Amino acid sequence: MRRAPLVLIVDDAADNREAYVEYLRFRGFATREAASGGQALDIALKERPDVVLLDIRLPDMNGLEVSRRVRATASLRHTKVIAVSACVLPSDVSQALESGCHSFLQKPCLPDALVEEMNRLIQREDTPPAC
Repeated sequence: MRRAPLVLIVDDAADNREAYVEYLRFRGFATREAASGGQALDIALKERPDVVLLDIRLPDMNGLEVSRRVRATASLRHTKVIAVSACVLPSDVSQALESGCHSFLQKPCLPDALVEEMNRLIQREDTPPAC
């Protein structure tokens, strides 16, 4: 049996994290949560997630710095980073991509669009949730 892809959800808003966790688990992903950039980096180094779902505005360091550090870490080269933010000016999007994010999704993001983007990045065929 294949292991479920691991998604690290990084957002300082607990409600956002909880909503993502519930839906992603329903769709067959394993999840971990972080409320800050520092916590996200610690978890990423220990758990080596397949995907980091990354809010750009975080209390200790912004998501752009988190993305740069993930990209600079050899053991995390396989990890895909998706920026999820309400800051959607063209400069915000380009800064996120330049920092190493593989894609950018606008908040609020429809859950199916998020799963579709993650599946595309990790080349996973969507599987129906287990009943």
